[in-house]
Amino acid sequence: MVAGYRTPGLEVWAYPLQIVRDYWPSFRVEGTSADIDGRTLTGILEHTPTTATRIYDGPGFAVHERVFTPTDLPAATITYSVRSSRPVTITLHFTPSLNLMWPAGIGGQEIHWDSAHFAYILDEPSHRFRAAIMSRQIVAHDPITNDTHGADFERSMKLTLRPSGVGSANELRVTFAGSTTANENPLAIATALASDATTIEQRTRARYSGMHVIDIETPDSAVNRAIRWAQVTLEQAWVCNPQLGCGQVAGYGPSRGARRPQYAWFFGNDGLVAIDALLREGAYERARDELTFIIRYQNRRTGAVWHELSQSAGFLDWEGKYPYMFVHVDVTFQFLDALRDYVQTTGDVAFARDHWRAIRAAYDYCRSTIPANGTLPNIPVGQEGANEQDPQRDELVLSLGWVSAAESFAELAKLTGHGDLAVDAMRASQRARDAIRPSYYDAKRGVWASGHLRSGAPVEGITSASLALLHHGLLPESERRVLLDSLAAPSYRANWGIRSTPTSSPFYDPDSYARGSVWAIGTGDAINAFYEGDRAATGTAVWLGLVPWLALDAPGHMHEVLRGDSFVPQRESVPDQTWSAAGFVSSVVRGLLGIQIDALRHEIRFAPHLPPDWRDVRVDRIRLAGSDVGLSLRTTADSIELECRNAGGTAKLGFVPFLPTGRRARAVQGAREKNSGEFTVTCAPARTTRATLLLSP
Repeated sequence: MVAGYRTPGLEVWAYPLQIVRDYWPSFRVEGTSADIDGRTLTGILEHTPTTATRIYDGPGFAVHERVFTPTDLPAATITYSVRSSRPVTITLHFTPSLNLMWPAGIGGQEIHWDSAHFAYILDEPSHRFRAAIMSRQIVAHDPITNDTHGADFERSMKLTLRPSGVGSANELRVTFAGSTTANENPLAIATALASDATTIEQRTRARYSGMHVIDIETPDSAVNRAIRWAQVTLEQAWVCNPQLGCGQVAGYGPSRGARRPQYAWFFGNDGLVAIDALLREGAYERARDELTFIIRYQNRRTGAVWHELSQSAGFLDWEGKYPYMFVHVDVTFQFLDALRDYVQTTGDVAFARDHWRAIRAAYDYCRSTIPANGTLPNIPVGQEGANEQDPQRDELVLSLGWVSAAESFAELAKLTGHGDLAVDAMRASQRARDAIRPSYYDAKRGVWASGHLRSGAPVEGITSASLALLHHGLLPESERRVLLDSLAAPSYRANWGIRSTPTSSPFYDPDSYARGSVWAIGTGDAINAFYEGDRAATGTAVWLGLVPWLALDAPGHMHEVLRGDSFVPQRESVPDQTWSAAGFVSSVVRGLLGIQIDALRHEIRFAPHLPPDWRDVRVDRIRLAGSDVGLSLRTTADSIELECRNAGGTAKLGFVPFLPTGRRARAVQGAREKNSGEFTVTCAPARTTRATLLLSP
């Protein structure tokens, strides 16, 4: 990974090793006496899935700095293309690090100059951790001296590069590589990347051009671009660690001095959120691999699913000596829901059979949090639920999580031949559902508690709790309407999303991480609640407010959280948060398009809620039971036309068109009306099926 801002500069990682930090260039034009700090010149940024290019526009020259990271090597290159009428010398400033991601660390780092390869070699006495910084165009470098004047390892150093002539063909390249295994030589890796960059870039581009995921084309080019970038973000979050394996990291951001580039390590909960999006976009193999990765580190003694795993955990007693791995109780509940969703969407019942022991252990762990003679879970002392800000005894979200987790386990048990366990789990789910209102609703005040502190005092005003209530269908119609109205009101709704706490609350703080800010993932959750609650116009308007997030900071990536009072990042926010992109993808497919897949029944549900100015939408590569289905929708003032392109066997499509108020279908061709407002279309195998709804005046 190469990432950073102009100041203090870039950092370069070969997981789990930081190679350098505070990297930046300066420039000197021949005939002048002073270097120009590149951090004062950076202007235009060009971004693709495989590269980022910064353009430095100086007096009489322009330099394009192109950053590239290959898909299959622990290495990176930064290339400089110079346009100038006079020669330009580039000096690269950086601080060597050769250190592991927090909280691990390496002692005794050394740096050597290899004159044969024009490279700095970063090393330490055991030779387990090594890195190389190499360029054939180095004309000067800081000497390595063993004296008392500035000999610290982590001090700023310089390399000077100079092109052979002038004009547009001059290109300078510096290559970084790192290794934490005995069988990898970083100098050899850097040499291979520098000498065969074109082939390696082609392989890397193929990673993204070959993504077999849902393809959505709308009339809005900004929306199309945002959807595709969110899908790229999910792919870029897939990281392989030599010691731990491959999984989804939770995001990327600057280390801020702590050798922890924000969320660029593994989080179980974030991985489960990513799985939802991966399933929605049809990346079934990647979803399966992420589930396998999560199961690999499940607590074998308790059945708990882990919360976080540092990139350097392979060098530590991470589980035994650090308090982070199993601190979150709620992750295990969500794991059961994610696995049920995976099986239902893909039809891969064999995966559940193969991992039945892990599924049963997770269910037993969830049950263990329920006190004797109790019905709903409590959070064990020293652990947390979903709310990290208010240590609680119990949470409404966690209790509702038990309702759905027990139901998910029952479905998985039924599919895998454990019928007796399925019956018991469904009973537990129903008992929990019946206990929710008595436990969390204050009838005198007409207020739901979001949870209770250890003292028993209620916690109120958490938006996620309200959304969970809506999703579980526990509210009578009158309460549901009131809650949806409040979420759509200005106290909750900003132009860029839904606030985590309304402005009317005494706890509201627009710059608070959890009490007033706007989360992309929470907004995506609210969008789905609006659609489920027959508030399609509101859901679509809120969804459109997420699109500008992808142009706010790192192009094509979504921040973790924004302020509640202005469209700027909250002060603690991470510039690239995987679950923000995941929530956006999920809200597109599940919410805006209303697509749901049931591979076990070979069915697709399509209930689109398009903006009023969209007359058509096309969706390709909807994956159903090993084949692809494509849908096209076209609307006119008098009709709705649906096209189903089916490459596989017969598929049943449940079509729920969003009809304008007062309009209904007066005639139907190619479809059968199942009930009021819902139609069944049989998509014939290996052909295109068309259906038309003619609308009443």
